[in-house]
Amino acid sequence: MTNKKIFVFGGTGSIGKALSIKLKEGGYDPIIIARNEEDLKDISEKINCEYKVCDILDFQRVKQISDEYKDQISGIAYCVGSINLKPLKMAKDEDFINAFKINTLGAINAIKFNQETLAKNKGSVLLFSTIAVKQGFTNHTIVSTAKGAIEGLTLSLAAEFAPKIKVNCIAPSLTDAKMTQKLINNEAIKKAIENMHPLPKIGSGEDFSDIGSFLLSDKNNWITGQIFHIDGGRSSLRIKS
Repeated sequence: MTNKKIFVFGGTGSIGKALSIKLKEGGYDPIIIARNEEDLKDISEKINCEYKVCDILDFQRVKQISDEYKDQISGIAYCVGSINLKPLKMAKDEDFINAFKINTLGAINAIKFNQETLAKNKGSVLLFSTIAVKQGFTNHTIVSTAKGAIEGLTLSLAAEFAPKIKVNCIAPSLTDAKMTQKLINNEAIKKAIENMHPLPKIGSGEDFSDIGSFLLSDKNNWITGQIFHIDGGRSSLRIKS
């Protein structure tokens, strides 16, 4: 792989930031993309990488950035997400539509605009789902529906793009991030959630950076169409309480 520039959408979040750091350490050139220029500038200075200010739902802007790096991109990491938890009877159509736009349609367009370049460079796509797709959780209908679409997208595109582009997905459990602070800022609630995991802790961005950077790198030459559950064992194990 001669082109080592990788788009990291959501590069200011805990997962995107940790992934960008790991990519940089591995000799790649992450281009971090997010809405907040102040955060982007701070992170880019710390890890010496390029950044672009962009709302993922501004598809014209996403295309503009993609065109700017035409033929240079070897990977895309879509680390953008949202959490909207409420029972179905309180959920509105707009909740589902907005979640789909942010979590799924944004990823679709980011990939579509860079498909030719990724194919030319035999690149990789990394998407992010959630444990809640595999294991049902109360009040998670909105996010599970949108992220379930991401897992379907992973498998469909892995088949459609093979053998030129590899497409994989990581499905985390609850991770310490800006959008999860309402869930974990109470110490008692945080401890209770930690203890739901066989490996009892809340996830961190660093928990996904090694496997994420590997899947995006040229070291990955035989993994595609996979959903990796990085969740402290919560989606597959049951422990005594």
